[in-house]
Amino acid sequence: MKKFSFVSIVMIASFLLAACGTATTPAASADVSVRLKWLHQVQFAGMYVAEHEGYYADENLKVTLDPVDFEQQISIDKVVSGENDFGIAAPEEILIARQEGKPVRALAVIFRINPAILLVTPKSGIQTPQDFLGQKVAISPGAGEVIYKAMMENLGLDRGQVQEVPVTTYDLWECWESAPVCPNYATNGPILLDIQGEDYVEIWPSDYGISWYGDVLFTTEQMITEQPDIVARFVRATLRGWQQAIEDTDLAVTAALVYDDQLDKDFQTKAMRASIPLIDTGDAAIGVMDDAVWQSIQQILIDQGYLDKPLDLKAVYTNEFVTP
Repeated sequence: MKKFSFVSIVMIASFLLAACGTATTPAASADVSVRLKWLHQVQFAGMYVAEHEGYYADENLKVTLDPVDFEQQISIDKVVSGENDFGIAAPEEILIARQEGKPVRALAVIFRINPAILLVTPKSGIQTPQDFLGQKVAISPGAGEVIYKAMMENLGLDRGQVQEVPVTTYDLWECWESAPVCPNYATNGPILLDIQGEDYVEIWPSDYGISWYGDVLFTTEQMITEQPDIVARFVRATLRGWQQAIEDTDLAVTAALVYDDQLDKDFQTKAMRASIPLIDTGDAAIGVMDDAVWQSIQQILIDQGYLDKPLDLKAVYTNEFVTP
């Protein structure tokens, strides 16, 4: 039997103790806050589940989720000012902010397919965008208008033959009084119509060549540079929460109701189920962003005059926190 010297035994013991210490050293605790882009609802279920199931706690994070501030709706401003550490924003908001010199960067995409759609009254006979010609189409300011214009351009359709009616209402029935085609969201209008047993036609810009992300998670360049470990832990726990929310919609709704117990449980359940194929599209891991999609969004914004020139997309988004 081989004999070990006292020095060898001490060295081996020291190595094992050091290795054990490294493996069990907990991450430093941290308090972080997130600014949502709307009021509490299952649109943000992944973060609710991450809190409810202790995923943030597993990363030694204490997370505060702040709903939209209607006095300052753009979540980017809240994060840039330092009031919040992370935020949820639309991709066009990130690009425009970068053009304005605001140092924000996307960390993960939540909705890989934008839920913005057009809802059509069945009695109008409209089935496709080609049927818009000679008809009224309601237009609301924001991403919905940009996506609509891009779809029409992509199809080579003359918008001069469409009577575009500006609307600001969120009420679908009120909008339908102005035009048979109205902007809405796949996680809202169709659910309300189904509950009431009403017929409708959905038109998805994504079916006509428009690639556009929905919600993206972002932070500042300073946060990424100075506290990359906190960023990594927060993103990891958040995406873990989203994976669980997708696998267990009842849990997702239960977690959302903790933040607002006045939410309609049945509606939120249906909205969560409608969200799943827009988040987990099957062509990439949850959260991963594609350069081609960012390129497409950027070009559309340039074509419509929202951006002056192409930006360095490496500064706009990063996948470093969502890939193993």
